[in-house]
Amino acid sequence: MAHLKKNTRGAVPGLAVHFERKTDHHSNKEIDVAKTYLNQDLMTDGSDMLSRFNERLNDVYCMKRDDVKALATWIVTLPEELSKAPYEQQSAFFEATKQFLDNRYGQENTVAAVVHYDETTPHLHYAFVPVVFDAKKERYKVSAKEVLTRHDLQTFHDELDQTLKAVLPFYEQGILNNKTLPFENVTEIKKYNDQFKALKDELANVEENISAKKVLLKVTDQALTEVDLAEKQIDDFKQALSKNLFGKTVLKPDDLDRFKSLLANMKKATLQSQRDAADSNQALLKTKSQLAEVQADYQQLKDRYQTLQQRVREKQQMDYAMRDMLKNDYGIEKIPHSDVEARYVLYRLDHEQLTKSKKEATSRLATLKDARQNPDSKITSSRLDRGIEQVKALINRIIELTRDLFKGPSL
Repeated sequence: MAHLKKNTRGAVPGLAVHFERKTDHHSNKEIDVAKTYLNQDLMTDGSDMLSRFNERLNDVYCMKRDDVKALATWIVTLPEELSKAPYEQQSAFFEATKQFLDNRYGQENTVAAVVHYDETTPHLHYAFVPVVFDAKKERYKVSAKEVLTRHDLQTFHDELDQTLKAVLPFYEQGILNNKTLPFENVTEIKKYNDQFKALKDELANVEENISAKKVLLKVTDQALTEVDLAEKQIDDFKQALSKNLFGKTVLKPDDLDRFKSLLANMKKATLQSQRDAADSNQALLKTKSQLAEVQADYQQLKDRYQTLQQRVREKQQMDYAMRDMLKNDYGIEKIPHSDVEARYVLYRLDHEQLTKSKKEATSRLATLKDARQNPDSKITSSRLDRGIEQVKALINRIIELTRDLFKGPSL
């Protein structure tokens, strides 16, 4: 539902043309210019995207390199559940989304917020300059790396979803559906789908060629029959000529031999056409066999993907149920991200899902320590301390095993 892209300074003019529909000649064939009047600019200062971008860059420090990502853009599409909702509800959805993005990245950094209703699916283009405060140099600077961190991207969908549910009474299903959760299997299915389509196209071409060959075969079969008949007629005619007509030869036999040679060449050509048609038929059977194999692989991947979708839906339901229980039964509105990671480590320790990697064990230890130092943590200190000691003991065992391995057998 939401997609992020980081852009260089050089890409901004082109983006401004697309966002603000500064031309009627679009390379994107999905744009219906007859509906462009429905588009909605959520910026109310009367300026334009390029001017806002340049003004913001004048206020903050930005390196002059061409590869600096000076602009970030979110595309947020309208959920399917609102595709048939009234215009007022759709507009409210996008306005609430913009407000969420303003609060998250700073309204002063926003340079564009445009809703496009003239494409297949309504969506919001939100563009902003990623700005952070540089404490060392005591100034604001452009840094997409520091603004769009891994944590920011991991929590984005969930926090947007919760915010929209809190402010929009008609918004129920949420954005965290299976269409927003990435799985490698989707990439695999797309790959097989592309292969499937390519083979179908190849099959269509082969079948078209075979059809043409079949038509040719009908003609050549008839031609062969006519050639055989002509040869027989020529032989009969030569026999008749050998008797002379009133003692004179009307047509030289050599002329008939040349004619017969010509007919033999015709026969040879038609036989070659038959062989070509047979080869094409073999190619068709081979392609059909390959297509059947790809179809079988495609179906298996499709079944696996549907199974994954079902698991995701079940986990979503469990997630929402747990959130509802925490909020309404225990008064916990939000769980710190460090608690989520720490609870996962503790779960694996409780179920003896240990690791043989010192690097991974050290990472688990750091996770538990982060949660232990977080004053907002909901995990009891005693449980975290116990987990920390377990991981330390695990690291010591790994070190001892490694030392024994390199020491080798005693003599």
